[in-house]
Amino acid sequence: MTDNNLKNLPLGTSDFAALRLANEIYVDKTDLVYELASKRRKYFLARPRRFGKSLLISTFESLFRHGLRDFKGLAIEKLWIEESKPLVVRLDFSEIKNFSSPEDFSRKFTSLISRCFGMVGFQYVDDDLNSASGQLSTWLQTLDINALVVLIDEYDAPLTSCLNQHGLFNSVRERISEFYAVLKSNDRALRFVFVTGITKFNKTSIFSELNNLSDISLAPQFGSLLGYTHEEVQTYFGSYIAKSAEVLSISQNELMNRLAAH
Repeated sequence: MTDNNLKNLPLGTSDFAALRLANEIYVDKTDLVYELASKRRKYFLARPRRFGKSLLISTFESLFRHGLRDFKGLAIEKLWIEESKPLVVRLDFSEIKNFSSPEDFSRKFTSLISRCFGMVGFQYVDDDLNSASGQLSTWLQTLDINALVVLIDEYDAPLTSCLNQHGLFNSVRERISEFYAVLKSNDRALRFVFVTGITKFNKTSIFSELNNLSDISLAPQFGSLLGYTHEEVQTYFGSYIAKSAEVLSISQNELMNRLAAH
């Protein structure tokens, strides 16, 4: 059993670098992270809320931005071959899930794009004759091949917030689809793309714009990418399981069965 007596529980920590710095328990998924990140691909993963999607996005961000700095002692340390570090853009669409009109959403979406891409060199100019998407496309065309990693968390947050407002939903969908079309048309610049969400909106134009996304949501080889298996709970949280069972005056097997039932 792994000795984690000195490690803290990762309660509410969704930043990988912060988790590692705080010496919190990290269930090592980096062999699967390597399998994904080592390829020049674009992926989509759907999972329920509070399932670790943001931590996974943060893990990719740390790997591409800082290499193996935060991965000492993990499986990927022996697998990852250092490469030229690409530009990394991380977008959290949950930041723009509250809006009152198409215009309000467009302003917030433009602000998010200009701020996040601005951190890697994009300079947005408020110009009625040249849209943010057009300006972003022009900038992407200046990048080298495989120069950019794009990580999108909770892509569906703006859509689910207006599901019952048909007109608003369509406007939001069209605005986001325009952004995805820009990414697709500038594919040469993209080293890696990873998109997470709660559900997949198959009957919208979003995934037709990014029709080169590989949906790994139900892929058996990535079934344990998020969440914990029975064996992982025993291995990484064994000392906590033992202490909890002692406090509750039950066996560790009974405690594990109760946990599994919930």
